[in-house]
Amino acid sequence: MTKRLLVKSSKYQLADPSNEKYFAERVVNILTEAVTKSLPDGWQGIDDSNKAIDWIKNRAEEGAFLTVHLRSTLKVEGFLFLYDSNGLDDSIELRLGYLLSESVWGKGLGSELIRGLVQWCEKQNDIQSISGGVESDNIGSIKVLEKNGFIPVQSDDQKGNVIFLERRFNHR
Repeated sequence: MTKRLLVKSSKYQLADPSNEKYFAERVVNILTEAVTKSLPDGWQGIDDSNKAIDWIKNRAEEGAFLTVHLRSTLKVEGFLFLYDSNGLDDSIELRLGYLLSESVWGKGLGSELIRGLVQWCEKQNDIQSISGGVESDNIGSIKVLEKNGFIPVQSDDQKGNVIFLERRFNHR
């Protein structure tokens, strides 16, 4: 998907039972307290393989659950979540969420991931917009989205300290 990242459907990881242990271990290693501090309760305290497997299954049922791999190691270092909230006239309005392992923070991978997603969306003729909610104190994620053309918008889903940002696409 990008120069340094590969993005794959989690279905491939889930389809092979021999990958389950590795995938669960990566989830436990990625979902640290620092990574999940501003995420919903069901995303907190994933500290063993059984909890990780339940978490994986729940995410897979909610929408597109994608794994983010470093090209250099092929190691899973994060996740991308896409949810379709139907737009007008068969267009798609995507909601997005993403998280990356603390071990790769500060290396520009979040910006690279979202830039790759935006480029992919631009090539699709039916995606009208993509948006995501970010805790107001998560300056890093806000900057990642703003660098990629997202602007703050009002949302019916707005709660507490969450800021919604959106990137619209003009398909011809």
